Amino acid sequence: MIRKGIATLTMLALVATATGTAIASDQQPTADAGSIGVVRSDTLFVAKDKILRTALARNEMLAASSAMRDAAAADAEGAWRGFLPQLQLGEFFLRTDDALSSFGFKLQNRKVTQMDFNPVLLNDPGLINQHITRLQLLQPLFNGGMGLFGKQAANAASRAASLKHKRAGETVALRAVQAYEGLALAEAYERVMESAVASAEGHVRQAQSMVDNEMATEADLLQAKVYLSGLQQRLIEVRNMVTVAGQYIKLLTAVDTDLPLATDTALEAETVDAPPARFDPSSSLARADLAARSQEAEAAGKMVGVARGAMLPHVNLSLQKDYYSLDNLFGNDADSWTLGVYATWDIFKGLQNIGELKKARAQKRAAQHMLDFETRQASVQATEAWLNLKSAYDKVQVARDAVEAAREGLRIVTNQYREGLAGMVDLLDTQAAATMAEGNLVQALHDYQVGLANLEYMAAVPVGADILDDDTPAADPAQDR
Repeated sequence: MIRKGIATLTMLALVATATGTAIASDQQPTADAGSIGVVRSDTLFVAKDKILRTALARNEMLAASSAMRDAAAADAEGAWRGFLPQLQLGEFFLRTDDALSSFGFKLQNRKVTQMDFNPVLLNDPGLINQHITRLQLLQPLFNGGMGLFGKQAANAASRAASLKHKRAGETVALRAVQAYEGLALAEAYERVMESAVASAEGHVRQAQSMVDNEMATEADLLQAKVYLSGLQQRLIEVRNMVTVAGQYIKLLTAVDTDLPLATDTALEAETVDAPPARFDPSSSLARADLAARSQEAEAAGKMVGVARGAMLPHVNLSLQKDYYSLDNLFGNDADSWTLGVYATWDIFKGLQNIGELKKARAQKRAAQHMLDFETRQASVQATEAWLNLKSAYDKVQVARDAVEAAREGLRIVTNQYREGLAGMVDLLDTQAAATMAEGNLVQALHDYQVGLANLEYMAAVPVGADILDDDTPAADPAQDR
C-alpha cells in the first residue's frame, strides 16, 4: 500500500515539465502563499481551484510555451517578406588609378572637361576617389510561389503553436489536479498510518499486560513490538510523502514559501458519482494537440510548394538611384537612376533543389502519418481514461465494503486475543489486513479523482458534458487535415 502511494507521488515530478492562459512576460514573478490557499496555525491550507488558477498564471513552462507561440506568430508576420519590396541603402568608396575607371568616375560626376581628353591624362590619370550613395528598391514579381507557400506554411505553423499552447494550458491544469490530489492522498495515508500505529501501540500495551499477568508469552510482546516498529517506519515514509507532495505544488505554482502545505478535505470522506455507462471516444478528435498536429501537416505540405518554387526562375523589378561625388562622403555632385526587370535562374543548384523537394515531400508524408497515428491513439487514450475511471469507481465501492469488514474483524479478534481465544499472530495479521483495506480505499479514491481530470484531458470534453449519446456521429478526421 505505502509503496504504491510513493509511486503515485513520484509521478508528480512531471509538473516540472508541464506545458490556456499565461503571463507572457520574460520573467515570471513568484506567487505569494495566499494565491493558493489560506494560512492557519503556521500551515498553508491549499485549495484545488486556487492551485489551478495560480499554475495557469505563474508556471514557467507554460510561460515558455506562450513565448514560443509569440515567436511563431512573429514568423508568420515576417513571411510577408516574400511579397513586400526591399529597400536597400549602400555607400561605396572606391580609389583607383585605373585609366578607364578614372575617366568613368569623372563622367559619372558630370565633370569631364576638354583637358581630360589629353592622351597623357587619359593614359596616366593618377589616383582618383569616388563616393557612391545608392538607394535600391527591389520588388519581387514572380518567385515560383515561394512567397505564397512560405506565408501559408508560416501561418499554419503559427496556428499549430497556438494550439500547442492551449494544450499546454490543459496539461498544466491536469498537473494541478494531480498535485493537489497527491497531497490529499499523502495526508490520507498519514491518517491511516497514524491510526494503525495507535492501534499497534494498544496491542503492545495489551500484550505487556497479559505477559505481566502470565496470560501470554514474551514472544507475543516481541511480535507486537516488531510490528509496531514496522508501522512507525512506514509512518515516517508517509510523512515524507506529504512534504514532497507539497514541494511539487510549490514547483507547479511558483509559490515561494517555507510553510508546510495541507488540504482542508479528507480524501477518505469524498463522495464519488458513477461514471458514464457508455462512452463515445470520437470526442477526443477535438483535442487541441491533434488540431496542432493537423496544422503542422498542412505546413509541411506548403513547404513542398516552397521547395518546388526554388527550382523555377525568379523575376524582380529593380529601381535604383545613385548619387556620386569625387570628394565627399554621401555627396551628391551628380545622380542617376535605373529602372529594370531581371530574371534569375540558378540552374546549377538543380541537384540541391531536387533534394530539397524530395525532403519536403518526405516531411509532408511523415507529418501526415504522425497525424493519422495520433488521431487513432487519442481514441485509445480516451477509452483507456474512461475505463480507468470506471475501474477506480468500482474499486471504491469494493474498498469501502472491505474497510467495514476489516474494522469489524479487527474488533472481534482484538476481543478474542484479550480473552485468550486468539494468538498475537492472528491479531497482527488482522491488523495488517485492516490497514491495507484503509490504504486501498484512499488509493482508490485518489485514482477516481485523478481519473475524472484525466478523462476530461484525454477526451477533450468536461466530464459532466453529454458524452453518452451512441447516436452522435463520430468526427471526421479528414476535416482536421
